[in-house]
Amino acid sequence: MGSSRITAAFLLAGGFFLAATAQGQTNIAILQKADALVGERKYASAFQVLQKYDPRNERPAVVLQKEDIALRYNVGHSQYRRFAFKDVQLTDNLENFRSPDSTYTMTTFPLGRALRVLKTRYPNDYKLDRGLGDYYFAVQQCNCAETSKEEDDLFPLIIKYYDVAHEHGYGDYSSYYAQGYSYQRLGMFQESVAPFLRSIELRKNYPEAHLNLAFVYLELKQFEKAKEQAQLAVEFFPDEQHKSDANFLLQTIEQRLQGKETATPAKPAATPQKSKKAVRKRVI
Repeated sequence: MGSSRITAAFLLAGGFFLAATAQGQTNIAILQKADALVGERKYASAFQVLQKYDPRNERPAVVLQKEDIALRYNVGHSQYRRFAFKDVQLTDNLENFRSPDSTYTMTTFPLGRALRVLKTRYPNDYKLDRGLGDYYFAVQQCNCAETSKEEDDLFPLIIKYYDVAHEHGYGDYSSYYAQGYSYQRLGMFQESVAPFLRSIELRKNYPEAHLNLAFVYLELKQFEKAKEQAQLAVEFFPDEQHKSDANFLLQTIEQRLQGKETATPAKPAATPQKSKKAVRKRVI
């Protein structure tokens, strides 16, 4: 009798293991299919594959891939709760399809709430912290969601979630940049230096990090370091408008080095993360 119970228990455990393995394989197949569609710039089709598989936003990996597509490739959205997508040609400029007067069909995807619910349910899934950091940075940049929160409420959330993500290895140049930018905007200039430097370490030719770090060093009165970073920003920006902005900051720094008093330039604007985080591995 005891032997029968043991055998039954092993069979039951084996059944759960096989079911979990099959489910994991299904997850991987769905994620790979969506990723392949994104590679073909079939953004609406990719999101639909994920939405059909996980309509209630219960699977962390699937929700994070939905977020990736929603923040990077939407052609319209309503407060990051509903999104519009479009399949486009490989040669199309996605910006040409984005319009405030968009008539595209919207898909409901309450991104912030979905991530917060999953983080409560899976507290040790640190990829969700990365997703929340990305979400709150995108919200701060667009000023189009989470209307109950002031801008100074968003920066601590960005810092907090990226801190956890970075501690567990889920960081890249864009997340360290966004964290440095958040410290900078809070006036915590010394604290912003390390994440900006880490962003540059991960992508040496990233001009926004050089530009903002130059501004921070200027505030800290480390003028030689500020000058070096501003020069790199001028070198790495590909367009004349941004080069001009970086040159203006560089001239201000050089005047400070010569002992001439000038007004501190306006804080450089951040580059929205969705334009660079993501898919975090692809550029439009």
